[in-house]
Amino acid sequence: MNSKFDLVVLGGGPAGYVPAIRAAQLGKKVAVIEKDSMGGVCLNRGCIPTKTLVASASLYKHATMAKKFGLQGSLDFDYSLIAKRKDMVVTRLRKGIEAHLKQMDIEIIRGHGNLKSADLLDVEGREIHAGNILLSPGSVPVVPGFMNQPGVLTSKELLEMNTLPESLIIIGGGVIGCEFASILASFGVKVTIVEMLPKILPGVDADVAAVVHKALKKAKVKIHTGEPAEKIQINENEATVTLGDGTVLTSNKLLVAIGRKSRTTDSGFETAGLKIDDRGNIVTDLNNQTNLSGVYAAGDATGKWQLAHAGSAQGIAAVHHMFGAAHRKINADAMSGCIFTFPEVAMVGPGEDEWKERGVKVKTSTSRYMANGKAMGMNETEGFVKIICKEENDVIIGVQVVGADASSLIGWAVMAVNAGLKATDAASYIHPHPTLSELFMEASEGIGYGSIHG
Repeated sequence: MNSKFDLVVLGGGPAGYVPAIRAAQLGKKVAVIEKDSMGGVCLNRGCIPTKTLVASASLYKHATMAKKFGLQGSLDFDYSLIAKRKDMVVTRLRKGIEAHLKQMDIEIIRGHGNLKSADLLDVEGREIHAGNILLSPGSVPVVPGFMNQPGVLTSKELLEMNTLPESLIIIGGGVIGCEFASILASFGVKVTIVEMLPKILPGVDADVAAVVHKALKKAKVKIHTGEPAEKIQINENEATVTLGDGTVLTSNKLLVAIGRKSRTTDSGFETAGLKIDDRGNIVTDLNNQTNLSGVYAAGDATGKWQLAHAGSAQGIAAVHHMFGAAHRKINADAMSGCIFTFPEVAMVGPGEDEWKERGVKVKTSTSRYMANGKAMGMNETEGFVKIICKEENDVIIGVQVVGADASSLIGWAVMAVNAGLKATDAASYIHPHPTLSELFMEASEGIGYGSIHG
């Protein structure tokens, strides 16, 4: 059994197995250490299972509006079958990853890995020698001490359920909380969101978050903002939450979804001399290198983005740097993200609010779904596309979308921001009609002479 590799990756999530494949493509001998399931949180307990649930919820949600499309009949659901399909999708993708790694001659080393030095890891007694090491240990849910009680759910436990509660309180109105609220409310669960900040979806522009807030309220989700959860009590089939203002909320189940933190305390990092910041994140430079020679890090544990695609990009950039391949740069101001609520949210680059906080003068233009022929035909008229440009030269530096298919449409904006495209130029590009992509053309026109349809 080979215990000497050009690259050893600690962690089999997107920030681990993806760069492992790239290193193998470069002709390197590679191993991935993973104790749990390949694919990490994203594939097994995050992105993929939740988006599979989103697909079922979306289909059911549309079915309830069949009469608006001139259709008759009704559709019901069996959540146990929905959960079974979720597990099938996850299993199929996980087996696909494992098969691909095997095909690339990448060794999967099962067990808990510990960093011993800059060129040595230990996996439950087996010494693994490495020319280079990539750390991608991922993250774990944040559960404050007073919330850490038997019966309190995190996203992991919620996704393992094959039945739905009648009611659910979600502590946390960020991405995870709002996605679960959208999914479960679609299936008739009585959902309440508690968010201590003034609005849900912190970090998203206020006008975008307002559209999601309105849609959740329309779906009968109760939303409490501006007050923290100060006390919780879990009894059989009942959860009680007391807010800072004394409001008492009750439900069958309680989900804590206030965020995730880097998993950096159980793999010997600090003992090996790795630099960890005061928030528990691995410190890296612009090349994703740590303070230890030949040791790199990528993904959630670097504390930069908790996004699967960001972790993969960091990992690939690290591999390119360590083996002298074409340089890959991670542009923080061109990072994209999606939120799979109803309607969806997608963005690339900082939003209007953040640019203004930085003191950058910007101008914006929006195009509303209501004015788009394709959206009207789809009965998807909520939302808008907002383009954010530098005031001085009309260069697109951010885009935020809230509305149907936002996650697929954002690819246009990713290219525009990375290419430094001017909105006035984008307005001249002939987009096909009738499509949702015309929303970008219309918003771009608004930066110049004015949008045609609004």
